[in-house]
Amino acid sequence: MSCTYSKSIEPSARVRAEAAVWVARLHSAQRTSQVEAGLRQWLSESHERRLAFELVTDTWDTAAQLPRRPFEGVLNQHRSGFRRGFSRPALAAGALAAVAMASLLFYLHRESISTEVGEQRILSLQDGTRVYLNSGTELVDRYDERVRRVDLRKGEALFDVARRSDRPFVVIAGDREIRALGTQFVVRREAESLAVTLLEGKVKVTPTAQSAASVRQLAAHPWPLRRSADLPGITLSPGQRLTFEEHEPPKTDMPALERVTAWQRGQVVLDNTPLANAVAEMNRYSTRQLVVQEPLSASIHVSGRFRTGDQEDFAHAIAKAYGLSVRMQSQEIVIAGVPDTSHSVP
Repeated sequence: MSCTYSKSIEPSARVRAEAAVWVARLHSAQRTSQVEAGLRQWLSESHERRLAFELVTDTWDTAAQLPRRPFEGVLNQHRSGFRRGFSRPALAAGALAAVAMASLLFYLHRESISTEVGEQRILSLQDGTRVYLNSGTELVDRYDERVRRVDLRKGEALFDVARRSDRPFVVIAGDREIRALGTQFVVRREAESLAVTLLEGKVKVTPTAQSAASVRQLAAHPWPLRRSADLPGITLSPGQRLTFEEHEPPKTDMPALERVTAWQRGQVVLDNTPLANAVAEMNRYSTRQLVVQEPLSASIHVSGRFRTGDQEDFAHAIAKAYGLSVRMQSQEIVIAGVPDTSHSVP
């Protein structure tokens, strides 16, 4: 394969390392239809990735054309019993092994992946798992030979997990561990709460090994959910949400999944939500913050469908519905006044 590219658009070291992992996997026993699908998705997300893949593939092809005798001679000088007759693909695999190993170390130790306020991203992990990151989210993937592990440090993410019966997929969020096989679920981690919502498949939520207090709390959970014999935990069924809040026992409910995943469509869906909570939700998506001036207004309940980041339209809709006023400031939009409850809910 030949590759033409502009030196001014040379792929970064990070992307080249990712490409090396993909090429190594394509030429190994790990190659499956899921790996191929994951590669296609990874390539589709940027021109830089496609270019890096071509460059690394060129390296593979060049290595496959190397003469065998010099390698064999060196090996046989040190190990007379070493078998001769390496195939060219094997030599190519060996030539790329160092790159692949460096790439593996990159995956195990790389910096966190994050989104800014108002930003959303879609990631394709090594096994084809897709992760949808919401605004203000930070995570680190720590895959190894036994477990596909992801640390969610803050924010919200939807995981569409590639099925691998030999390697469980685990999300660590604070002192909780969410374990899944071939499933879809949403994890939302905030300063004082954690929510896990199962969209399809099955997940088990357990305390991490360091959380003895959480073990006692889960054991006292009143909902008669299925539990594993080896470690206290809660197994969710599709549509269930499990919520942890500080100083409160775990709670389970069946939320409207449209609301849970509305952020993927660029929406905030509110259903009889206190204005204070609605404002907090809208503020997740913009650096320009909404402020409710009067405590009485903060307690009114609102419903509606709003665009993420559209602070001004939200404020004017609420003001119109409840007879309030809107004051625009440089970094804030203030909703002021006392609500007129004779107005209709938006």
